Amino acid sequence: MKKTLYTLLVLLLSATAFAQSAEWNSAVAAYSEGKYDEAANAFLSIEKSGEVSPELFYNLGNTYYRANKIGKAVLYYERALKLDPSNKDVQNNLQLARLKTLDKIDAVPEFVLLTWIKNIRSSISSDGWAVVSLLLLALALMLMLLYLFSRRSRIRKLFFILSIVCFFITAVSFLFSLALASNARESSSAVVVESLGSVKSSPQSGGNSIFILHEGTKMKVLENVGEWYKIEIEDGRQGWIKAGDVEII
Repeated sequence: MKKTLYTLLVLLLSATAFAQSAEWNSAVAAYSEGKYDEAANAFLSIEKSGEVSPELFYNLGNTYYRANKIGKAVLYYERALKLDPSNKDVQNNLQLARLKTLDKIDAVPEFVLLTWIKNIRSSISSDGWAVVSLLLLALALMLMLLYLFSRRSRIRKLFFILSIVCFFITAVSFLFSLALASNARESSSAVVVESLGSVKSSPQSGGNSIFILHEGTKMKVLENVGEWYKIEIEDGRQGWIKAGDVEII
């Protein structure tokens, strides 16, 4: 009985993998032929199955970009970067997509040191930082052992200092890994996917319109009330926008 169940499970997994592979090949073929709506539907089918990846989101971004659906393109490039923030191809294509957006918002200046730290953190994926932290931890432990068994005072001092430095960088690498993993799970940012979205002073259709946002504009989601999101854009302005006008990254 157990053997039969195991065989059925293997067949089911194989059939699922084959179906996803066929769906992927179908999407790629449609993209190559310029059938972007068909390609997007095939890629979306894979996403709905739960098999998400940076490559899937990147290809969806490219498909929507080719179809001139800039809001969706920005959305999926941003989703790809959440999973793989160090991907240069995604970064470059996201910049190209943003050039086609209508809203040019001046961001509130960020502290230079904070920007520098964020750039370093994003240079490697979450898994990459985890591997770095493990390797540095092993090196730090080895240096500590050398410190304990060395007899010359100068060498002992050097090994001790190096081990402390390694322990410190290990901790930083581990924190970077945790931060990137947390960013990949959070849902505090969104992108306008409709041609335009009216930002209101209150979460109701009759509220005063403060400003208009166009497709492709990214924002921070602060809270939600019913079918409305309270959002903040890069220049610090806040307001309420219909949830249907945006999609969470």
